[in-house]
Amino acid sequence: MLNEFDFGILQNHINDDQITDINYNGKQIWVDHLVKGRYPIEPFIAHDAIQALVYKIANYVNCPFNATTPVLEAETSELRISILHQSIARGGLSLSIRKTPSVCRLHDDVTGIKHYAPYWVVEFLQDAIQDRRNIMISGLPGSGKTEFVKYLMESIPAFQRVITIEDSLELRYGDIHPKKDHVMLKVQEHFTYEKAIKTSLRQRPDWICVSEIRGIEIIYLLQSISTGTSLISTVHAESAYSIPYRMMIMMPGSDLSNQSISSMIHDSLDIGVHLEISTSQKGVQRKIREVVYYDVNSEYEGVKQTIYQKNEKNKAIKYRQFLENDRSNKMY
Repeated sequence: MLNEFDFGILQNHINDDQITDINYNGKQIWVDHLVKGRYPIEPFIAHDAIQALVYKIANYVNCPFNATTPVLEAETSELRISILHQSIARGGLSLSIRKTPSVCRLHDDVTGIKHYAPYWVVEFLQDAIQDRRNIMISGLPGSGKTEFVKYLMESIPAFQRVITIEDSLELRYGDIHPKKDHVMLKVQEHFTYEKAIKTSLRQRPDWICVSEIRGIEIIYLLQSISTGTSLISTVHAESAYSIPYRMMIMMPGSDLSNQSISSMIHDSLDIGVHLEISTSQKGVQRKIREVVYYDVNSEYEGVKQTIYQKNEKNKAIKYRQFLENDRSNKMY
């Protein structure tokens, strides 16, 4: 509905492909730039223009925005907009615009995948997709998890059916790959992540790609893996090593010392990747910090093997042979 909308004072920032986020906190505008990092637009005094823009958006999408209805959510084909009324945002009106373009930014020469890790690491993960491994991506907000998932999904063959599940459409798999078999599901108030996952299993999926695992839906995802469906998803965790533990915490009533649950998670997953982001005067750098392989041993205990760590000197791991040897242990 907002695709032809004029964002006025913010339009130049909207048009800049290097800017991923625009945020107004009642006093300042901050932007997230792929190269320059996060910085304020200074000086900024056009507060009345922002107020007028917000109410223009509300009128355009025909939604109330006042003290009684203080939250406004809107979106275009490439923008996600969230606005908080000054009655609940103590510093004043809050506006957040996140760009969700139908492209994969990791093909950029300056900020793209070639800067994330040695090529053999990227090739290892592409091979893992070809072998239909279950992959979890962790990292802090802004570390590039969504873009990295979009990049990995490019290696999924066209004939394999992909179902994406998101609360806001950011993966854009069907828009980027219109000729590949896909279904894009959007979670809503009466269509939860749990229901979306259970529903997707009746749609003949080869892959289920969940934008982010946050809670009880982890149970249904593990069940889907047990049926032979492959998984790509993201999770907030401190490292790839800690992903299984983080998933255990999400399981309702889980006993963190329960070895059977830990073993089930280690057996269900294959690979964990942790991304990191650093900002300096030179700009923003996003890197793969570590790649970890999950498995269970003969006592059915969860085990982990580090495939890659950032800045490690020994790059002689024969990762292709590693995958070949492992095929006899996990069936697909």
